[in-house]
This record gives sequence, C-alpha cells and structure tokens, in this order.
Amino acid sequence: MKLSRKLYILLFVVLFIVIAVYGYSLKENPIYLKQEASINTNKSIELKPLVIDQKDLEGYYRVYKNPYVVYLRKALNAYLVNDSSEVTISMTAIQKDNREGIISGLDSFEKDYYKSKFVVLTINGNIGGGKDIQIIFQEKPDRIFYAWVYDLADGTYELRGFNSKEHFDEKAMKETIDYYKPYLFDKEHAL
Repeated sequence: MKLSRKLYILLFVVLFIVIAVYGYSLKENPIYLKQEASINTNKSIELKPLVIDQKDLEGYYRVYKNPYVVYLRKALNAYLVNDSSEVTISMTAIQKDNREGIISGLDSFEKDYYKSKFVVLTINGNIGGGKDIQIIFQEKPDRIFYAWVYDLADGTYELRGFNSKEHFDEKAMKETIDYYKPYLFDKEHAL
C-alpha cells in the first residue's frame, strides 16, 4: 500500500512539472503554440485560419525586433554571402548531419530557403541557454526549421544549431500554411 501511495505522489509531481513547463511555454508564446501539436506529431487536424486580437498581434510583431530573431536573419544573410566577419556561426550549425529523422546544418538545405524572408512560429528558451526559434520561409513554406541562437558572455550572439525534420506530412503542412496564412505571407513584418 505504501509503494502505491509513493507512486501516486511521484506521478502527481511529474504531472505538475509538465503542466508548469507547458503553461510557462504558452505564456511566452501565446499565439504561436496553438498549431504546434499537429506540426510535431504529423497528425492532421482541421483548423480554421488563425485570428488574433490587436493586442496579441502587436506582441507578435514585436517578435521581429527580438535580438535573437534579428541575429538569425543576420546570420542567414552572412551565410549566403560566405562572410562571417560580423557574425558567429558554429560549425555544427553549418555542416551537414543527418540522424534519426533530423537533417542538420545550413549546408543541408537549398540556399533558396535563406534568400526568402521567414516567419517566426515559436520562440522559446533553450535548456543550454539562448533561444530556440521555429521558423518557416515565405517563398518555400514546405518545411519548418529550428534554429538555436545563443547569447555569448560578451553580449554578441552565435547561431549554434539549424535543423529540420527529415519528413513533413504534406497535408499537415498545407493545414499549417492555411492556419497561419494571414501572417505567413506578411512581407512587412517577416525577416
């Protein structure tokens, strides 16, 4: 009887931690996470286009002034012209590396992606520091990319990781594009 009581307490504590972490994530990204379940599981669910109020919309637009997001655009531009004089990009963020359903490294994808403006889907703290930024490119919205931008001790930034899942369900991607359409093709605020 005591063992089962301890097990229940342990399960309750784990459940509480999961709810607390997920709740914190929703607070940091109130707009962006509404679609994430279907994106991450590749399961198709029917969603109406995303409509947000003016207050949330203003918060969403502020994301494009976030220094991590601005740095990501700067790093992609530097990668395109092969000039790292003003940015730091780690070799793990550049070199090809494919493992267990994940394609990593800027070299792994067509440069046409990086020439396009991108839209931020989520931005969250990374357990190793810095921010994880989930993006989709406006001109090639066929996959979602994950970038890790790290803030260095001297106040500068480094692109430490860049990857995407190997496969995306076409129907789920179409639904995601339809869901985010008003924001996905907004040229004024995208980077």
